[in-house]
Amino acid sequence: MSIKLYKSQLTPTTNDSNVVDQRRISLDEAASVGKAMKGMLQSGEKLYIKHLDIKSDNELLEKSKEIMNGTETQEGLSATVINASEMKDDKAALELYNNKWKSLLDSSKNEVSWMTKKKLSNWMSKQQLKDTNAIKVATTNNMLASLKLNNLDQIETWKKSIVYGATKLEKDTATNELNTFLNSDKAKEIFGSTLDTVKKETNRDIAFFGYKNVSIKDQKAALEMAKKDKRLDIEDVEKLKTHFKTTTTTSNKLNKDTVKKMES
Repeated sequence: MSIKLYKSQLTPTTNDSNVVDQRRISLDEAASVGKAMKGMLQSGEKLYIKHLDIKSDNELLEKSKEIMNGTETQEGLSATVINASEMKDDKAALELYNNKWKSLLDSSKNEVSWMTKKKLSNWMSKQQLKDTNAIKVATTNNMLASLKLNNLDQIETWKKSIVYGATKLEKDTATNELNTFLNSDKAKEIFGSTLDTVKKETNRDIAFFGYKNVSIKDQKAALEMAKKDKRLDIEDVEKLKTHFKTTTTTSNKLNKDTVKKMES
């Protein structure tokens, strides 16, 4: 069956080609389309920013780990903290740390993306605050430990003067200086909760070596005094007994040898 085609179906006429479109679109419909397009664009933008944010977080974690642990060619910040914390001079320790911190920050900022740079700077600032506080505490403790050691050495000097001093003046002077120091605020500050232990050990040593240093003829009396001395315990008294017995035996042997030589 054939299909008839009319001219108007093949060639546009003035009646069908130049006709004004009478269809209308409402403003609400147009606005909704615009909002939908805007929402799609904003959603895409947020997704991209979120992608960059996650990427920069990962980059920060990787770079911070490298900064702290170091590389084959560069010491990390953790090692610098350890080295600085072993020092006594807090200024020198902080200078060592801050120089390393700045060097790592400057070099690392050139190795990360623009978004990570700000995050890295913030992280480094927080790390610096934490590390410098730790270094200050450590160097102060190191100085205090050194001060303790020096004062213990001074206490030893006083003890020796009290026990082995050549004159009564030397012994009395050392006794006064020792007692003044042990009862001072300075001693409390230096030794803290261990001050009572230092006092106890110091008094024990003075008593023990004082009795131990008596002449042979005074050993018996010294031993009786030692038994009643609250500065000594039972073990200390037993040590004195053993010492006195040994020195007496040695002295008797030396006397017998001398007599034999005189008789011969």
